[in-house]
Amino acid sequence: MAQTGSRISAADDTTVVRAAIHPAIGIGRIGSSIDAFFYGPEVSYPTPAAPGFYRDAIGALKRQAARFRIYGYNAAGAVVAELTTANASITWSVHLRNEKAAWYEFQLAMDIPEVTDAKPAKRRNFAVTGPDRAKLAIDGGTVKISGADISGPAYRFNGEFFGIPVSLGELRTDEAGRLIILGGQGVSGSYAHQPLQDFGNNDGWHDDTSDGPVTAVVTIDGQAVPVDPAWVVIAPPNYAPNLKTVRTMYDLLFDLFVQSGQLQPPTRSRSPATFCRFYSA
Repeated sequence: MAQTGSRISAADDTTVVRAAIHPAIGIGRIGSSIDAFFYGPEVSYPTPAAPGFYRDAIGALKRQAARFRIYGYNAAGAVVAELTTANASITWSVHLRNEKAAWYEFQLAMDIPEVTDAKPAKRRNFAVTGPDRAKLAIDGGTVKISGADISGPAYRFNGEFFGIPVSLGELRTDEAGRLIILGGQGVSGSYAHQPLQDFGNNDGWHDDTSDGPVTAVVTIDGQAVPVDPAWVVIAPPNYAPNLKTVRTMYDLLFDLFVQSGQLQPPTRSRSPATFCRFYSA
């Protein structure tokens, strides 16, 4: 090991003192397929999928899984290694909820000038009051999972909406013990059998989108390591998956100048920011 005096240099320090879950915000998507799913983008420019990739053999829409990894950092803040079942003990914990029916109505997009003159939004299902308002929130509870290649009924998020069972998805792990979160299957309905009145703000209705915290307990050689948490969002399907999402003007211009040869491309880094960008959905 390279040393400076009696101290190990940051580059050669392989002692993990903390860890972090990546991506910080993972995006999963609902789909009607019972078993088929695919991983959401894990690189900035994923290779476009072949026609038909996003549907299963009977034409049902595959769910987009949000996959999470854990990276270990040394005292200098440099990434030492990805932590998997090969070098650490990991227990994942996820809590999924859907509080859409108890939240505010959608009025206008918040990034347009007209929003300054909009009327204050009222709560959805305004007529539901008292203790019954708790029935508007679909709580899938906290589910824990550990090990490699784990799945099954014990790892499902089961909630209800006014007594109607609602599944918000499930947890799995891959061959290295990374966390896989699968959302709901695009099921929506009205507990009072009310017809839809609009594209949004339909009182009495629910769906199986959700979001919630992602945490982990990690030990290395019997020693607990603090872990920075993450968040997962289970959104509707992306019907135009090859379109680029929103990005900052800085990133856009930096990429443009690099491609034109006016700036040098950045060197590969193991900083936290690099991994967050690399694994952002």
